[in-house]
Amino acid sequence: MVLRHTPPLLCAAGLAALAAAVAVSSACGSKPTNACGQSGSALEVTAPVCPGPAVVKGVDVSTYDGVVDWPTVKGAGIAFAFARISDGTTHPDGRFAANWPAIKAAGIVRGAYQYFRAGEDPTAQANLVLSALTAAGGLVDGDLPVVADVETADGQTAAVVETKLKTWLAVVEKATGRKPIVYTSLGTWPVTSPAFAGYPLWVANYGVTCPAMPTGWSKWLFWQSTDTGTTKGITGKGDLDEFNGTLGDLLNFAGDAGPVAQDAGIQDSGSPVVVYDAAVGAVDAAAAVDAGSSMGSGPCL
Repeated sequence: MVLRHTPPLLCAAGLAALAAAVAVSSACGSKPTNACGQSGSALEVTAPVCPGPAVVKGVDVSTYDGVVDWPTVKGAGIAFAFARISDGTTHPDGRFAANWPAIKAAGIVRGAYQYFRAGEDPTAQANLVLSALTAAGGLVDGDLPVVADVETADGQTAAVVETKLKTWLAVVEKATGRKPIVYTSLGTWPVTSPAFAGYPLWVANYGVTCPAMPTGWSKWLFWQSTDTGTTKGITGKGDLDEFNGTLGDLLNFAGDAGPVAQDAGIQDSGSPVVVYDAAVGAVDAAAAVDAGSSMGSGPCL
């Protein structure tokens, strides 16, 4: 994800280097090192999963991308976009408040993500997501589920990462009524584990035609294929993404009940479903859609 000062999740050395590292470490009895030079516990190297016959193009942005011309981005064939809310609790994204309504106004399916910090309070991080969304106009039908951007252990053990991420996911799901998306990669050690395989996957894998699956997943919904792509309306190089399906599939996943309009954009089909009570600093679950829906109902949680 676009932190700019951190390495990509799975470096250009690619899956072959990762597989070789795992093979060598198994023979030598040592912990493997991935293509980015990170060490961790051994991971199963799964076969890459290629896109289906239809894909939809998208982007993800943060303050590092500056002021985005969203109508131009729409005209360049981009159908969805994710905007960053913050890096943990201490670095809110200065462009989110502007990006969130502008993406929708341009007729692009929108989503929001937070760079998850396992070294911070997960409930505080989740509540920051919810308050930022409410302040920017809310999460409505037709918006994508919120994303946990999981790239680093943040100096924590795998057990701590898992426990805190489960808390974040549960808080966000209870408030929004939607199972969040998890953004991660095979190269993220020791963060990823089968514990999150029940969540929709946004996988990062650069320089390949088919992305490798993180531990526990056998399919992906979104794929970040590069962080050096170019898109009209966005200055400089940035992230490019794909949705694995048709535009109709994307709209169905986003929960937009309206007809697919090729050029008319996505119409607002509901009122905001995220409610945040700043006075008490907690989610108002009674006002959230499907507040009683099951949390963590994936097969591995």
